[in-house]
Amino acid sequence: MPNVVKGSKQHRMMVVPYRPGYRVFLGLGLLLVFVMVGAGSFYYGRIDAGRQYVVTASDNTRLSQQLAQTQDELDALRAQLASSMVDRRADEEVQSTINSLRQRVMQLEQDVSFYRQVMSPDSTELGLIIAEFSVERLEGQRYHYKAVFRQAGAGDRVLEGSVTIAVVGHKEQQRQVLPLAELLAEGNGFDPELNFRYFQNMEGEFELPEGFEPEQVEVRAESSKPVANKVEKIFSWSVVEA
Repeated sequence: MPNVVKGSKQHRMMVVPYRPGYRVFLGLGLLLVFVMVGAGSFYYGRIDAGRQYVVTASDNTRLSQQLAQTQDELDALRAQLASSMVDRRADEEVQSTINSLRQRVMQLEQDVSFYRQVMSPDSTELGLIIAEFSVERLEGQRYHYKAVFRQAGAGDRVLEGSVTIAVVGHKEQQRQVLPLAELLAEGNGFDPELNFRYFQNMEGEFELPEGFEPEQVEVRAESSKPVANKVEKIFSWSVVEA
């Protein structure tokens, strides 16, 4: 009867043939697997990186093309804007010229009408006539005035006489009458003498004092030849903007 040692666990034993080359082959196989896995991971990474590079380069090319196209469109819009601004300025200049010509035509029509009245032998007015008084604003309290005098029914005889002009208004609630000769701007003179055959213009610049509120202009004219005559005309204060 075999001897058995109690108290210890017994394992079954299996007898296999002894093959020293098998272990070497198994080790080489495992090593080959590890190498193949590593190489596969490396090449996959290279391929994936290449794909990412290709995608990135493609996107960059596409965006560059879009940027260039957008820049071209922007340049075209800028050119259109510049052209439209030039056209608008040209239109404004043309419109301004048209307005100036219209005003000039109106003035010429008034002058023609005036000359017709002066030269008309059928005029019902006789002697010295105060034909016109106008005021144009320059800047601040400075103004330009123009007065026109004519005679009718005197043939070709020369009229001689004199004129006084005054601006009437209020300052600090006090009525004031300011002779135009005392309001003349520097460099302007006022010659009150009349001496003409058909008509005579008087014009110049004057300046109103601060706080003065003009209301009307009184024009008085007196002729001594060819006949003695006195005329007076009151013009409401009306200013034409320059």
